[in-house]
Amino acid sequence: MKGVPWSGWSLRSKLIVACVLVQLVAAALVLLGSTQLLQRALLDQASSQAKQIVALLDYAIAAPLAQRDYATLQQSLDLIRSDESITYLVLSDHRGKLIATAGWDAARPLPSRDEKGIDLERPDATMHLALPVSLAGQPLGHVDFGLSTAGLRQARADFLRHSLGITGAALAISMALLTVIAFAITHRLTRLAHASQRVARGDLDATVPVTSNDEVGRLGISFNAMAETLKLRVAALEHSETQQRLLLKAAREEQARLTTLLGAMNSGIMFVGSNGRVIYANGAFARIWALADLTTGRSLAEVVPLLIRQTIPADAVHVEAILDTGVGKVARGVELQTVDGRIITQRMQPVAEGSSGSGCIWFHEDITLERQTQQRAYQALHDPLTKLLNRRGLYEALQAAIAQAIADNAPLALLFIDLDDFKHANDVGGHRTGDEILVAVAQTLSDQMRKGELAARLGGDEFAVLCPGNGAHAASAIAARLVEAVGGLRFAAADMQTLRIGCSIGIATCPNDAREEDDLVACADTAMYLAKQSGKNGWAVYHNDPLRSRAESARVNWNARINRALQDQRFVLHFQAVHRAADLQVTYFEALVRMVDETDPSRLISPADFVPHAELSGKVRQIDRWVFLNCARKLASTDPSVCIAANLSARSLEDATFPAFLDDTLRQLEVDPRRLHIEVTETSAISDPAAARRMIDALRGLGCAVYLDDFGSGFSSFAHLKLLDVEAIKIDGAFIRDLHGDSTNRLFVASMIEIAHHLKKLAVAEHVEDASTLDILRSLGVDLVQGFHLGHPAAGISDSRPQDWLPIASATGDGELGGPA
Repeated sequence: MKGVPWSGWSLRSKLIVACVLVQLVAAALVLLGSTQLLQRALLDQASSQAKQIVALLDYAIAAPLAQRDYATLQQSLDLIRSDESITYLVLSDHRGKLIATAGWDAARPLPSRDEKGIDLERPDATMHLALPVSLAGQPLGHVDFGLSTAGLRQARADFLRHSLGITGAALAISMALLTVIAFAITHRLTRLAHASQRVARGDLDATVPVTSNDEVGRLGISFNAMAETLKLRVAALEHSETQQRLLLKAAREEQARLTTLLGAMNSGIMFVGSNGRVIYANGAFARIWALADLTTGRSLAEVVPLLIRQTIPADAVHVEAILDTGVGKVARGVELQTVDGRIITQRMQPVAEGSSGSGCIWFHEDITLERQTQQRAYQALHDPLTKLLNRRGLYEALQAAIAQAIADNAPLALLFIDLDDFKHANDVGGHRTGDEILVAVAQTLSDQMRKGELAARLGGDEFAVLCPGNGAHAASAIAARLVEAVGGLRFAAADMQTLRIGCSIGIATCPNDAREEDDLVACADTAMYLAKQSGKNGWAVYHNDPLRSRAESARVNWNARINRALQDQRFVLHFQAVHRAADLQVTYFEALVRMVDETDPSRLISPADFVPHAELSGKVRQIDRWVFLNCARKLASTDPSVCIAANLSARSLEDATFPAFLDDTLRQLEVDPRRLHIEVTETSAISDPAAARRMIDALRGLGCAVYLDDFGSGFSSFAHLKLLDVEAIKIDGAFIRDLHGDSTNRLFVASMIEIAHHLKKLAVAEHVEDASTLDILRSLGVDLVQGFHLGHPAAGISDSRPQDWLPIASATGDGELGGPA
C-alpha cells in the first residue's frame, strides 16, 4: 500500500514485527499491573509499620510521662529510635514543652506534619507523623516522629529491575520462536509464490508440494488444481488454434472452389453485405445485365441504376427493391422484362452475418428461352380463345387420369357439355357475341371446378369436364351445378335483345362405361344427346342397362318439367297455420310450395315428388328464391300482424348471395323482416355446420327468426342445437305421429322440449293429427303445434288475426317470434 512504511516488507518480517509489538504491549500492561499491585502492597506495609510504632510509643511513653520520669522517657525514645525505619522522635508535654528527643536537634523547629497519609514519592523519603499521648483519658502530650520510606522505595526499585529483566528475556526468547514459526509458515507461501511466478512465465508444469491439510495446504491443493486446469485449457486452446488454422485453410480452398463454381453458373448471383456494398458478383450477373465490368466492391447506389437502365419502367420498382437489404423484405421471386425483350427472374435470400447485421443474396436468371418453350407447349395444349385445355390437352389429361383411376380402383367421371341454342345466339348477336359467350362459359366452368377437376373446350360449342374420384351420382350433382351456372348467364345483343343459353351434359364414368379415352368420350357424347332429347338444359348418365336408362330418362324428364314450371310460373304456395299449444291461438303460417301439373292444371304435385330432383339438379335454389319472393309479396299484401315461415333448402344454405337477395326483396316490398321466419332442416345444417352458422347469423342479422326443422333426425341433435343460434326447434314428425303409443318417442320428445327451454328456445311440434297427440304434447310443455288435426294447408291465409305474439329469448336477448304486436 502506497505511503505505508512496511508495504515493502516481506510477510515473514511483518508477522515477526506484529507479534513482537503485541508482546511488548502485553508485557507493558502486565508490568504496569504488577507495579500497581506492588505499590499497594508497600503502602499497606508502611501503614502497618506505622501502626506498630504508634502502639509501641503509646505503651512505652504514657506511663513514664505521667510520672514525669524523664530519664526513662529518654531511654525509651533512644531504644525506639534504634529501629532504622524511625528517623527521629520528639516528645512534648501537653503544654508543648519539649521533654525529650532522639535523632532530632532540639534547636531545630519540627517539620510540618503529613496529614495525607503515607506517600512513597516524597523527595526526602521520610513521613512526618505525630502521636497524642494520654493516660486514662487524660492528655499528657504528643510525640512527633519521622517514618523512613527508603526501604520501601528500594524494594520497589528492585522489583522493577527484576521484572524488566524477565520481560526482556521473554521477549528475546519469543522473538526467536516467532522467527522460526514465521519461517515455517511463510516458507510454504514463498514456494507457492515462486510456483505462481513460474506459471505466469508459461511453465504450466509448476506445482507445490502439499505437506499439511491446513489453510496453506488447501491453498496449495487449489493451486495445483488450477495449474492442471489451466494446462488443459491451454492445451485445448492450442488444439483449437490448430484446428482453426486447418479450417481456415479448408475454407479458403472451399472459397476458391465456390468462386470457380459460381463463376461457371448461368444464374447471376450478387451477394450484398449489411453495409449495402456488393461483396461478390459472378460473371453471369454481369452478362445478364450487360455490365462492362464486375460490380464487386461497389455500393448498391452505384449498381442499381445500371440495372434499371436495362429494365422496362413497369418493372423498375422491383429492381429498386435491391436497395432494401432488410431480411425478408423482398424474399419472393418476381419476373422482370428488359428493354431488349428478355425475361429475367429475380429473387432474394436473406443471409445472417452474426451480430454485425444481415445481408442478402440476389439471384437473377435469364429464362427467356424457357418461357418461349413453355409458351409453345401451352399453346399446343390450350384453346387460344378460352384458355381452357383443348382436345389434345384433354386427351392427355384423360389418359393419365384413366390410368390413375384404374391403378387406385377409384371412379372417374367425364362430363361432355354442349351448349343449347348457341347457334341462335351466335346468329343474333354475331360472332363477337358468340366469342363472348364461349369465354363466359369457360370462365363459369373454371369457377365451378374443385381441386383436381379440369375443364376443356373441344371445339365449337362443345366443352368437357374431367372429375377424378367421382362416380355417376357425384358427377350428376356436378352436372346440375354446371347446368344452373351456365343457365344463369345473360348476354346483350346489338339490338338490346337479351340472349340466354343453356347446356346439355352427358356423363360417362370409368371403369364402368369405358377404360379408354376415345370410348369414354364416345359414351359421354351419347349421354349428352340423350340429355338433348329429354328437353335440353339438363344432363343424362350413360348406361347400357335398359332399366337404368329408363330411370335416368325419368330423372332427365323431371329436370325438364321443373325447368318448364319455373319458366311458366307453375308453382303455387299453400299456407298452414301454426298454433299456440295452450289455447290454439294462431301465431304464424308456414308456406308450402306445390307444382301445378302441366297436363292437368287442377292437379298439384307434392314437393316430395319434385324437390329431390330439384335438389340434385340445383334448381331448388331458383325454387327457394321464388318461394321467398312470393312470401314477401304475401306479407306486403296482408295485415302487418301476419307472419309467414318458409323452408330454406341445403343448396341455398350454401349460397352466400341469398341473404343479400332476401334483404333487397324485403326492402323493396317494405316488409318488416321480423314477419318472415326461415326454417332450416337439421340434416342440411349439419352437412356443413360452418356454412350453416354463417347463413343463420346473416339471416338473423337481417331481423328474421330462424327455426331448426326436423329436429331429432340427426345422431347428435343436441350438440347441433348448442352450436346453432336459432329461435326455435321443430321436432321431427317421426317422433310425433305415434306419440300416444310409443313411450320411447314420448321420452325423446320430452327431452327435446326440456333442452329447448333450457336453451331459451321454443319447441314446435308438427304432424299433430289427433286430439290425444295434442294432449300429450301439452302435458310435455310444447310451445307451438301444427298438423292436420288443427288445419290443412290452404291457398290463402285465414282472416283470423293472431291475438298474441309469443316472446322468444334469442341469443341477443330481444326480438319476438313473428313480428310486432
